[in-house]
Amino acid sequence: MTPFTLMILIVLLLTAVGVFVLAFITVKFYWGDRGTPPLTGEQRRAQKEVELKLRSRQIEHSEKNPWKPRKTSFWDNRKDV
Repeated sequence: MTPFTLMILIVLLLTAVGVFVLAFITVKFYWGDRGTPPLTGEQRRAQKEVELKLRSRQIEHSEKNPWKPRKTSFWDNRKDV
């Protein structure tokens, strides 16, 4: 084998390995740890409604329990009450 054909063979081999790894990672991401493909339209809408309900509860909680700033003194680490 000439060095030129050996170089072409190595490049093709590395390209094939790269394509295989990319395909493997893509399939594992979509169907591996998560277990299912991406959600359909109706499932996305239902999930969005659940997220909006949770967000509204977070907003209500933050309004009932406002943020308390720290005192301006560096050495006094207590919060204002």
